[in-house]
Amino acid sequence: MGTIFVAGSYGVGKSTLCSALSKALTIPAYSAGDLISNVNGEQYGANKAVKDKDANQDILTFEIEKKLEQYPTILLAGHFCIFDKLNCVEKLPHSVFEKISIEQILLLEADPVRILTNLSIRDKKKYELRHIELLLEEERQAAEEISRKCSCRLHIHQMAFDESDLRKCCKILNEEVQTV
Repeated sequence: MGTIFVAGSYGVGKSTLCSALSKALTIPAYSAGDLISNVNGEQYGANKAVKDKDANQDILTFEIEKKLEQYPTILLAGHFCIFDKLNCVEKLPHSVFEKISIEQILLLEADPVRILTNLSIRDKKKYELRHIELLLEEERQAAEEISRKCSCRLHIHQMAFDESDLRKCCKILNEEVQTV
């Protein structure tokens, strides 16, 4: 099998949904940021800026390889795009996604105003609506590009932030996992 990449902007609910999906589908789940920070010691919290995105992607690739030696399929919560220090969108190198054995992409999206609210509550940090809108747009574009490049299915789910998210995403992923 390989990696089911659960992607989306900051504050869209990737970690929460991944945890629930992991239990429901009995597939281990990991956060790309956690795997990277466990090695390099950076803490990402409210400050989303990274020091060396290329080195981080090398760490991620290595850590995913280790996980896939242990498990046939994993869920990985992460991003195709990140903010730099000025809140400008930076696409992560496509090469990393080719190296982490992506079998499926589940792109989570939500209303940008809801994402702003989530980030304000979680991170106590204010973003501008235009930055979030651009991040959502770039994340979708990158997901489509990576899906084509890796020849994998792309599922796009609009988050409702209720129990229907788990039910709908389980249905999508269960059907795919069963047919592979």
